[in-house]
Parts: sequence; C-alpha cells; structure tokens
Amino acid sequence: MEEVPLLKTLNAKYAGRAVFLGISVDVSLPRVDSTLKSKGMTWLQLADGKGFDGQIARAYRIQGTPELFVVDRTGRLLARPGSADQIEARLLEALSRAPEQ
Repeated sequence: MEEVPLLKTLNAKYAGRAVFLGISVDVSLPRVDSTLKSKGMTWLQLADGKGFDGQIARAYRIQGTPELFVVDRTGRLLARPGSADQIEARLLEALSRAPEQ
C-alpha cells in the first residue's frame, strides 16, 4: 500500500495513453472495495474473492502481491514491473515503441 501515492500520480499523468490494472487476491470483496475507496485507487481493479486459486489470479499468473500491470488502450501488455518505482521507466519505454492511436 505504500506504493499507492506514486501509482495515483502516474495513473493521472498517463491517463488516456495507458491503463493501470490491479489484480486483487484478497478473499474478501468488501475489503477490496473498502481499500480502493479509502486509498483513492481509481484504476481498474480485478477481484473475484478467491485468492491465488481464483480464475483471475490464475489467468494473470499472479505469484505474489503487489502485482502491477500497465496495458495500452487495446489491452496489450506494456509492462509488468516488480514495483511502482519501475513503472514510469517501463511505461515510457513501451509508449515510445507503441504507435499513436
């Protein structure tokens, strides 16, 4: 949760060019909703309440938390950095290669 302020800044900075996608492995959907609201996390967050055994976690091959994804408008994965500190560099690199739409 310590990375949330940086993620919020980057999400706002790159809005319209990239989408931040979070995958929650929390088994409590009400807790997920509460956390998103209390932390002001406005990017897309997927959660099925089934932890690491859920279909979402398996589909995205979630190994641990936090797990971060950066995708372009078409859903193409731009980056899957290990921490929020690595997102901007990876995002800029990916966007420099991506054709403008």
